[in-house]
Amino acid sequence: MAPLIVIFLYGIMFILIKAVAPLEMNNEVRLLFNIVGGIGFLILPIAIFSIIDIRLTKRAVNVVGEIWCLENNVDFEKVEMHKNHFSLIYRNSGSKAYKKFRVRFLFTTWFIKTVEWL
Repeated sequence: MAPLIVIFLYGIMFILIKAVAPLEMNNEVRLLFNIVGGIGFLILPIAIFSIIDIRLTKRAVNVVGEIWCLENNVDFEKVEMHKNHFSLIYRNSGSKAYKKFRVRFLFTTWFIKTVEWL
């Protein structure tokens, strides 16, 4: 799924560049367009993909936290992302508590394969 999103984003950038490239421009504007367009063609899809990746990861991890809270009869507050794990923050009898876990996704997707509670 992730490679398809990247290919789709680069395809959109290719179509945009191809639509603007045939326009009449003087040499200075053409040079500026080539430089800015080339950098944008390489960097913009990666930046957009990273935003998509973070949001889909947060959505999947929040579902894991909400399910754990429902199973244990506690109030879900939020899930924080750390370098190599996630922290579930919940309320148990009015006091905050933390639970750490790791998630393994299926390759190139945001479907959860395993959850490891630390």
